[in-house]
Amino acid sequence: ERCEKNLTRDANNGAAMGHGANALAELGQRERAKEWMERALLVDPDNVTMRYNFGCALANHLNDKEAALEMLGPAFEKMGAGFINHAKVDPDFDCIRDDPRFKAMVATAEARVASETRKNSKRKSKSIRLGNV
Repeated sequence: ERCEKNLTRDANNGAAMGHGANALAELGQRERAKEWMERALLVDPDNVTMRYNFGCALANHLNDKEAALEMLGPAFEKMGAGFINHAKVDPDFDCIRDDPRFKAMVATAEARVASETRKNSKRKSKSIRLGNV
């Protein structure tokens, strides 16, 4: 109800759409929840936190493993180490944790973060050697 009120004031309020979608999922309103997720992603398609939370709702509340994995793909491409570590133990993902696609997303994301960390470390080291601290 609150989310709907916020959306009457601002139809492009991605946060309200995201919270509303998750609430609808928890209430078991499958189709409405998915409609709200689609609307929210139209407004803010690159929001990693929103995609992660939608993945939780799809996997845990709506028991839609395929949609959860599809939702999480773009999120894993951008999430940082903290988010990845949380996803590995998040109970909302118990039903997909052993899926080879989930494992591959985690492994690819971990490799990306490790590579980014090495690159940043080399840049920092080079900057220190050149006296550019």
